Amino acid sequence: MSRLRVLGALMVVALMASACAEGLAFVKDDRVEIVAPKGHTKVSLPVTIDWEVEDFDGYFALFVNTTPVPPGKTLEWIARDDQTCLNTPGCPDRTYFADRGVYSTTETSVTLERLPDRDAYQGHETHEVTVILLDGTGRRLTESAWHVTFFYDREV
Repeated sequence: MSRLRVLGALMVVALMASACAEGLAFVKDDRVEIVAPKGHTKVSLPVTIDWEVEDFDGYFALFVNTTPVPPGKTLEWIARDDQTCLNTPGCPDRTYFADRGVYSTTETSVTLERLPDRDAYQGHETHEVTVILLDGTGRRLTESAWHVTFFYDREV
């Protein structure tokens, strides 16, 4: 009898957990493939992040060592709590975003002249780049994101 109760409780938990995931698309999105740099390789500067895309004609955003904006939000969401930026005409702009490791483009590559200093042991740094899809207003379209992790040895 107790096994039946445990099984019933597990089924209730599973149903509740699946309800929490409502609205999320757990489907593999193969439209983008990051082709350079190869994952877990060492890079030198400047480094070009290069990707291939199928069935999408629009804007991309690249996030270097930072979490992308949530689906449905624009890139301006990044400055939502930055009172200095919100009180400065024209902010956020490309420089504001670049200072935070965020780049937008219609191209399928971005060249980074510098990487943020991770203050890693003896200069051995790990960096992660995430590519997402944007609509024409800069709003993130889907939950899909593509990542590449690479290494950089900074001179110390």
